[in-house]
Amino acid sequence: MIQTSFPRGYRAFTAFLVAALCIGFGLTAAGQASLSTGALVGGLGGVHVAAANGAAPNRLVGAFTAGKQEEGGQKTASGMNQNMKMHGHWTIDIKNPDGTLVQHREFENSIQYDGQNYLVGLMSGYGAAGPWMIYFSNVGATTAGSPCNTATYPYCAIVYSTASQPGIFACNYYTCATGLTITPTFGVGPTLTLAGSIAATQAGTIGVVYTGMNACGGTAGSSGYPTAISTITPAACYTSTTNSFSGTATGTTLSSPISVAQGQIIQVKVVLSFS
Repeated sequence: MIQTSFPRGYRAFTAFLVAALCIGFGLTAAGQASLSTGALVGGLGGVHVAAANGAAPNRLVGAFTAGKQEEGGQKTASGMNQNMKMHGHWTIDIKNPDGTLVQHREFENSIQYDGQNYLVGLMSGYGAAGPWMIYFSNVGATTAGSPCNTATYPYCAIVYSTASQPGIFACNYYTCATGLTITPTFGVGPTLTLAGSIAATQAGTIGVVYTGMNACGGTAGSSGYPTAISTITPAACYTSTTNSFSGTATGTTLSSPISVAQGQIIQVKVVLSFS
């Protein structure tokens, strides 16, 4: 990877596009921590921006931002129609290696800035859906306090594959486990369920949790989002290593962190739904 410097910040396709589609979310993106200088430029046609103090890299033409919300927080989107809400229900089970259950936690999360833009991209045809990921750390993402002690970026990540995005990007920096399942259900009350597990490499706490999405689109503009209708199919995007724009779809900060011992299994399920 080549080192360089970029400022932090996300920008949407355009504010006009969001307003024109009248997308109403009861959940908003949280404020985002400032970056130190230092960025990583990858071979994806994307930009990976590194954050200070072990925080998650900012984006890979939108990679994963650590936006922060209180656990279960659902702030209304200022100036937006609120007829539609997106929900993210998390279940985290901590188990010993023999399968015995140690802790069970359930909570809600909030949609983030790039999650809103991801949905707009899919609905407009500017983006084709690709794989997702789940990632988490302790509050502040410190090496000493995270259940995964990857140097510089101490995050645990559960990815669909390390051979496609967002796994290629994330697993260069985070402690990774593959095998994330991505299961849609259709009909009345449709949902998208993400599920997987990872072993803690050291004792630590889980205090911030995120889902990251990946999409494939046309040529990206200066905002990092595509400027033309995608010519890539979702099937191709699931194996794509290029032409990707990614970001943090949902996330929250837990009001009470979850303690994990070294070697324990962290099982995570996230159910995304709408109302």
